[in-house]
Amino acid sequence: MSTTMRRTLAVGITGVAAAALLTAASAPASGDSPRDTLELVAKRTVFSVPQVPAVGIGFIGGGDLFDSTGVNKVGEGYSSCAIAKLGVEVPPTFTAQCGSTYRLADGELHLSSLRQYKAGQAGFNEGAIAILGGTGKYATARGEGKSAPAAPGKANVGYRFTFTIVTG
Repeated sequence: MSTTMRRTLAVGITGVAAAALLTAASAPASGDSPRDTLELVAKRTVFSVPQVPAVGIGFIGGGDLFDSTGVNKVGEGYSSCAIAKLGVEVPPTFTAQCGSTYRLADGELHLSSLRQYKAGQAGFNEGAIAILGGTGKYATARGEGKSAPAAPGKANVGYRFTFTIVTG
C-alpha cells in the first residue's frame, strides 16, 4: 500500500471516529429524555364483550377520560380487543390483546396491552400498558403505563391509568 493511500485511509478513519464521538456526545443519555406523568380516570360507557368468550372473538371497550380527580373530562378513549387465550376454569378466564387510542386536547396516545378478564365480570385486572406513540404532543411518545380499578371492588365502573411518557 502506498504512503499516500495509508495517509488517506488514516485521515478517513480518524474523521469517522471523530464524527462518532461528536454524535455520541450530543445524544442525550436514555435517562436524560424528558418524562411526563399522566394520570387519567376512565369511566366506561361502551363494553361489548360476548357472554360466551371464544378465541378470536373481538370486542370494544371505552368511554370518557377524566383528570386524576375523576371530575374534569379531558377526552375519550377506546380499545379494540381480541380474545387470544381462553382458560379452562368455570367461569373461564381469558386473555385479550388490546390496542387503544386515547384522544386528549393536545393529541392522541396509542397504546397496546394484554388484559386478563373473567367471564361474567365486566372489568379487567390490573396490568401493564405499552405506549407506542401518538399524535400532536404525543407524536414521539413512548413509555409505559399501568391500570387499576378506579375504586376497589368497582372495576365495572372505571379505571385509573398512570402513564410515564418519554418524549423527544
